[in-house]
Amino acid sequence: MDVTLVLTHDCNLGCGYCYAGAKFQKKMTPETATKAVDLAFSDGARQVQISFFGGEPLLAYEQLVRSAAYAGSEAKARGVDLKMSVTTNGTLLDDAKAAELEALGVYIALSIDGAREAHDSGRPLMGGGSSFDQVARGLDVLVRRGVAFETISVVTPQNAHLVGETVDFLFAAGVPRVGLNPCYEAAFSDTELAGWERGLERAADVMIDWYRKGRIVSVTVFDNKVLAAIKGGLASGDKCSLGESSVAVAPSGNLYACERLVGEDEDPSLVMGHIDSWQLVAKEHCARGPVNPECEPCGERWRCGSYCACANRAETGRTDVAGGTQCWHERTTARVADRLAETLWAERNTPFIAWFYGRMAGLAPTSGESIASAATTPASAPASATAKSAAESSVKAASPRGPANAIARTPRAPVTSRKRLVVVT
Repeated sequence: MDVTLVLTHDCNLGCGYCYAGAKFQKKMTPETATKAVDLAFSDGARQVQISFFGGEPLLAYEQLVRSAAYAGSEAKARGVDLKMSVTTNGTLLDDAKAAELEALGVYIALSIDGAREAHDSGRPLMGGGSSFDQVARGLDVLVRRGVAFETISVVTPQNAHLVGETVDFLFAAGVPRVGLNPCYEAAFSDTELAGWERGLERAADVMIDWYRKGRIVSVTVFDNKVLAAIKGGLASGDKCSLGESSVAVAPSGNLYACERLVGEDEDPSLVMGHIDSWQLVAKEHCARGPVNPECEPCGERWRCGSYCACANRAETGRTDVAGGTQCWHERTTARVADRLAETLWAERNTPFIAWFYGRMAGLAPTSGESIASAATTPASAPASATAKSAAESSVKAASPRGPANAIARTPRAPVTSRKRLVVVT
């Protein structure tokens, strides 16, 4: 089972878009944390995912370390494949903590919204003031250590036009993988969407430039579209598991279908049970879709990310109804990702083929190892012999068709205005 431990409601930043709600000093007790880890192993699965979340989880660092160590010992005793991660704002991250988390096997996702202008538009310190320098110091710790990690940048109406600069800045700083998470709770104007689209185009150009220099980099929204095109669609494991194989544990011990639903832990209608009973109760808010009628004939449905129940809920108030901004985003990122993939495929770019087709053929290293290794290599360095060998083997093992041909199998619908989306009531 995939279990997220929300270690604390407290945070030292005051991000206006945060879905975790008001911040207050309530931490998860050691007893609750132990039960949450036990819950992750309770279904006998051979693969277990444990995530640490907040608030800011490094404000509960001692408990994070205890829980990670306990989970590691349980996984070893049970012969289970365990993956652990923590999402942090990076302000409290130093070399000692990074080294300890690495030793425990905890993968780090660091939240930074880009260069100073983009970041400071929505991630101030609690009480005001710029958090950029503190977060940048945490980022530097990870880059210097050369470990596998990723960054998460929230895209808002205020910084959407800076998405291209954000990706450029982060890759230049040494980040291997960049996540761009839209703030679907916000209302984007047509002007802001146009700026966002230009930013996505620039982000793709930045990726192309790095691949041409021999460095593997990743923007998750593009990677997901390219991989889906190569696979011929989304696999069941690529889709939302809300209310099924994943659960989030609040500091109180209340159980939720997703960490995005915990908030201030004050809405009983969203609670699915309690850690003391492990009794999960089915809830109407776990309904998944999309059920929008216009989604059925859409040419992008086969690889659309509108299955994310919490993203739907953020925009429309319903987990099974996709919103107009999300529809626009899915179609736009698909088009831009297609251009990126078709460009690099036409050039038979070795790192691109090794990274995407190698994973499909089971020949590439794990994503974090592959990208982290590339991130520590000078951009001008040629692709390694291993990467070239993987690329050659990947092309032989995978279909000889490139992304363009894979995509051509499905009718493509034009990117339409978000205002045309029909919302089911």
